[in-house]
Parts: sequence; structure tokens; C-alpha cells
Amino acid sequence: MTHLTHEDEHAVDRLTLHLLQDAYFDVVAVLRGAQPKAASAILAVMEQRVANALSRMCRDDSEGTGSKSIALAVGERLGEIMEQAHGRANAAKVA
Repeated sequence: MTHLTHEDEHAVDRLTLHLLQDAYFDVVAVLRGAQPKAASAILAVMEQRVANALSRMCRDDSEGTGSKSIALAVGERLGEIMEQAHGRANAAKVA
């Protein structure tokens, strides 16, 4: 595997987030179209897992001294994506 520059790694992160965001939007749309009640339950579990992971990250300082700031930033970014996917936010760019 070739060595990636710092800028390349940032590009990988941006593209990964963008692709996951698109996939999340698609999953939400399909679930809501097929089974709205099941969709709400499934999405609530997925979102709780994210919240739990970020809480553990803060509690355990798993990313070092910046863990709390990192968890808050990730939570804000993912929260924007989740809100947009659920139609609770305007179409602001999140990725």
C-alpha cells in the first residue's frame, strides 16, 4: 500500500464521511418508505449506539487529552447528518 500524505488522509476522511452520509440518507429513506414504525425503532437504536460510543470516548479519554473536544465535534457533525436525514433540518451542507 502506498503512503498517503496528510492531505490525502484528510481527503480519505472527507470522502468516507460523504459516502457514509449518503448511505445513511438512503437507508433512512428506504426504511421509512417500507416500515415507518420499524424505521423509527431501528434508527433510534443506531443513534443511541453513536451516543454511547461518544460517551465512552469522553469517559475513557480514548483519544487522549482531546477526547472530549473530539467527541463533541463528531457528535455535532453526526447530529447534523441525522437531523437532515430525518427532515428536521434544512438542507445545510454537513460534509
